[in-house]
Amino acid sequence: MIPLGIVSVMSFKTFYLSLTPAERMVFSEQAGTTRGLCNQLAYSSAKQVELGLADAMVAVSGGRLCLDDIPLTDRARFQRSVRTPSKEVAHG
Repeated sequence: MIPLGIVSVMSFKTFYLSLTPAERMVFSEQAGTTRGLCNQLAYSSAKQVELGLADAMVAVSGGRLCLDDIPLTDRARFQRSVRTPSKEVAHG
């Protein structure tokens, strides 16, 4: 995992651009993706990722990212909602 110092939640773009080029390469490799995809996520509002990749990005960010910071596909947003039940649902 990349040692990233102070832990705070931020946008993916802010997080990614705060990394040096070498750290960007390490981050993308550890997350199981490419720097190209990470660049697209940082610079394009049209690019989105599936939940598994987003989970990996959160895990290797050292606590600086959460799922809300990463643009998710419609399917990933649905899967996330299923994973995290609403408090309105009564459990009996």
